[in-house]
Amino acid sequence: MVARGIVYGVACGLALCAPAFAAAVEECLPIGDAAAVLKCLTDEEIKANAELATLENTAANHARNIEQATGRVGAHAALAKSMRDFAQYRASQCAYVKELIASGTGSAQAQVGCRVDLTRRRIRELTGIATR
Repeated sequence: MVARGIVYGVACGLALCAPAFAAAVEECLPIGDAAAVLKCLTDEEIKANAELATLENTAANHARNIEQATGRVGAHAALAKSMRDFAQYRASQCAYVKELIASGTGSAQAQVGCRVDLTRRRIRELTGIATR
């Protein structure tokens, strides 16, 4: 319960309060102690990363198919750049989230939770593009 208050207290105090940034942490908090919550978050991160990798492969194939069908190049390269940029953004943003919280008070949970939440958001974004 303390971690929840700290995550929300720090984030909301800096006008960064958004339900999406606390979703994974909120899901895992009822699990138990800090170690159990961190394991839950790590497991969720593994699942989210696997889903994202699958979706990125599908998107890459779709981009190549579009390039072949239209004779226009650029879709695959744009997707590859987007993937690199997202990975860099996620790492930087979640390192920042971790630094907002004092060590030993849920900073590792906040960082992993941030990565899970941003990865899930990226999945929704790519899924939305793929269904257009």
